[in-house]
Amino acid sequence: MDSTEIVIGRSKQTDHVAIQVVDRMHPGTTDFWDGNWLTSPIRVRVGGFVAKVDAGLRVDELRDFRVDLQRIHAEVQGRAVLSSMEHWVELIVECHPRGSLSVAGTISDHPSMRNTLRFEVEGLDQTDIPMIVDSLVAVEERFPVLGRE
Repeated sequence: MDSTEIVIGRSKQTDHVAIQVVDRMHPGTTDFWDGNWLTSPIRVRVGGFVAKVDAGLRVDELRDFRVDLQRIHAEVQGRAVLSSMEHWVELIVECHPRGSLSVAGTISDHPSMRNTLRFEVEGLDQTDIPMIVDSLVAVEERFPVLGRE
């Protein structure tokens, strides 16, 4: 099965965060709490660091991040946050009044171990948001939110 990738950063050759959405963790499950988990390994390349974790994110977490990104793109201000329920990743994208973005985050190697890498991705601006939003929409189209909270 093909995966969908969400990249926050301009190139895989420079600092970036890449979330690869592979499949639902519990195929066939249709309730909100179990059905919306996605197998989603995360790679981070920043400075001299390269990290990869076999994370699990939720469709609703990615959807909420997309909604926030669309809002800050339209308003050219504010923050968009991706915060995973099990603390795999936290990304904070802040849009400044002139359109530059600050991206700060943490990635943890296991929810219970809490070994954490803190990082920043620099050199992005408002024009980078639509590509991220498009990849998030592609994830939502392939894996719509199931059930109700």
